[in-house]
Amino acid sequence: MESSRSKISTNVRINDHREPEAVDLETASLDAPPSPTPPPSRPATWLPAHRSLSWLRLAMRVLSRWAPARAEALFERIWFSARRTVPRADAARWLAAAEPLDVRVHGRRVRAWARGRGPAVLLVHGWSGHGGQMQPLAESLQARGFRVVLFDAPAHGRSDPSRLGGRQVSMIEIAQALRVVAASAGPLAAVVAHSGGCTATALALRDGWQGPRRIVFVAPFAMPSIAIAPFGQAIGASDGVIAAFRARTQARFGRPWSDFDIPALATRRPLPPLLVVHDRDDHDVPLRHGAALVRSWPGSRLFETRSLGHRRVLHDPAVMAEVEGFLAPLRDARAKPVPADARDELDRAVATCPIA
Repeated sequence: MESSRSKISTNVRINDHREPEAVDLETASLDAPPSPTPPPSRPATWLPAHRSLSWLRLAMRVLSRWAPARAEALFERIWFSARRTVPRADAARWLAAAEPLDVRVHGRRVRAWARGRGPAVLLVHGWSGHGGQMQPLAESLQARGFRVVLFDAPAHGRSDPSRLGGRQVSMIEIAQALRVVAASAGPLAAVVAHSGGCTATALALRDGWQGPRRIVFVAPFAMPSIAIAPFGQAIGASDGVIAAFRARTQARFGRPWSDFDIPALATRRPLPPLLVVHDRDDHDVPLRHGAALVRSWPGSRLFETRSLGHRRVLHDPAVMAEVEGFLAPLRDARAKPVPADARDELDRAVATCPIA
């Protein structure tokens, strides 16, 4: 792991516009025709590591032609399936020493932990990740006077399966779990999220979550809607199957795919200060996701790194220092908690988004 500041770029970009800038074609909803932008080398973090990917592509091409309904069902199963991963030994030991939080969403257990004292910071892992991936940042923040809260999303880590069953889960249910964990932890000072965890955080904010006073998004998967077409092409789905998947999931969840694109959030509600950390060499979620987000979010700032990729950015000392500096003012301006606020948020979190 590269740990020196000299190994990364400390190029910081600041956007202090009072109004969000116009969103370019890359941030547009795929309710419109797909963007002509070439897909990244890896179409989305959704794409599983599949030793028989060539066989999957062949099967998908055959099904797309002769049994499109089955091809669509296979597309949906792959898109919504998360891999179960577990923490490294050091992260597991750190979590074992933490305070366990008793959290349930739709009657299913969501594993959550808290450590430290001070303003609460919720750390949200990405797709196919687990809370232990956030341990280096959490340990660093705890040492600087914050109470850190981590959790395994539904169907991730050691949490129970989601309402979809098996390894399948939607961002809607992850966003619900995020709100319930946040409510159980009390008033939040900040959220630090990674990759798909950023998507879930933004969805919770869009659906009425009050949210924290500051947000950090690391390698944000900011535009899921533009990942659908390249993902489908990568697994061999036809244009018709891709379009059917998009239409079916929109009808199923009762919301357009544009709801999941973070840049549009700035047009819907006031937003807290945002720090975006993104690596120029991230091949899972390209830098253009983070850049588009910063252009749309008033008062946001981009901390751009190099040679760290999608996951090592979570462990880099320079990144940790930047995050700590961004959140430091919260230690001296602690909000007075109102007990009813957390209870009300818990009730609303469970009641909203009935379709998982």
